[in-house]
Amino acid sequence: MMLLDRRIGSSDLYTPLRGMNVPVELVTLDAADAAWLGRGPDDVPVPCGVEIKRVGDLLSSITSGRLSGHQLPKLMREYGQAWLVIEGRYRVSPQGVVETPQHGAWGPHAGRRQAFTYRELEGFLTTLEVRAGIRLRRTFDRGETAALIATLYGWWTNKAWDEHRAHLALHSPMADAGLIYQPSLRRRIAAELPGVGISKSGAVADHFPTVRALVDADIAEWMQIPGIGKGLATKITGALHER
Repeated sequence: MMLLDRRIGSSDLYTPLRGMNVPVELVTLDAADAAWLGRGPDDVPVPCGVEIKRVGDLLSSITSGRLSGHQLPKLMREYGQAWLVIEGRYRVSPQGVVETPQHGAWGPHAGRRQAFTYRELEGFLTTLEVRAGIRLRRTFDRGETAALIATLYGWWTNKAWDEHRAHLALHSPMADAGLIYQPSLRRRIAAELPGVGISKSGAVADHFPTVRALVDADIAEWMQIPGIGKGLATKITGALHER
């Protein structure tokens, strides 16, 4: 169940979220505009929270100190995974200041005496990401905000933690924390074998000293590798010697 703050600024997302089949309940949240419990490692519940800021409100809260001095600290204390969603459009002008759409044209945001520079705004957001661990997303409008929150909710609740495997690819260091270099030829070949894939390819590469040893190994040899039984070993040796 997603909890959605009933106050102005988030309650209007209730109907579009229900239209996307998200189970949602209107409540009063002390921190965040939307919150839920996600499925973490070993299915341990992970509190997830999303704070939504329209561009104008974001800039005003940066000026007042309300965002970094009050709202985000509460968000980080209460939720293990936290997002700041910036809704709306802004761009950098040729003079380097932040512009927003105003009455059909682009112009400097009129929220304080001196215009925000783009460097100032993006530097602030980068500090939130790097030093505070806040995840940042930008959305074009209210409809995209609802779709994003529904997607985040689905990611955290529809699958177990270990079922998320889109990051796994042998050409990327993200495939394995130990892969900080180009995978060996043995591992790349092993990953293509039936039933081996990325998850078992490391053990295969560790077991066989050469590609020749991998190719010439019999069923009994393959069964010595953790996670490979007789049936899988038979498929592997068959694939290696098929014409």
